Amino acid sequence: MLGLGQAGMKRATLGFVVAALVAAVGLTRTAESGEAGLVEVKLGLNSISKTERETLWRRVDEYATVDALLDFCGKKLNLQRRTWVAVAPCVEVSSLRKVAAVFRAKKSTYVKAWEEAFADPEKKKTLCEAQKPKLAEYTRILDAHISEAATMCSACLFC
Repeated sequence: MLGLGQAGMKRATLGFVVAALVAAVGLTRTAESGEAGLVEVKLGLNSISKTERETLWRRVDEYATVDALLDFCGKKLNLQRRTWVAVAPCVEVSSLRKVAAVFRAKKSTYVKAWEEAFADPEKKKTLCEAQKPKLAEYTRILDAHISEAATMCSACLFC
């Protein structure tokens, strides 16, 4: 139904988690002193390869699908806000804004689709009850990914 099996969700990480693994902070020479030092580097959409961007957009779509279903069934994860807080230390704000805008648009589209397809309260109840085990699993997976992203970004600020 969602195109996200258990293994697929476990393999999928927040797009920015992948980006954060690539490079959150770099070692470089400071321009003023010419001495080696740590310089905070935030990763952006232009910092990742075309393939990584494609993966990011696919995952944004998958996460929007799941978050829309969770919202539709009454489970609010605040996924966008929590993800922003988790990865803000290692991702450029402009990139965060772009990804957030795409996520919101996709999620809105999916919520509307769920509402149209399951406008009858009984149909909605049946769907949500049938999806309940998967929704709990998706919630655990998404929570773990956000926690992992926060840990990686905070741990790499002074790598």
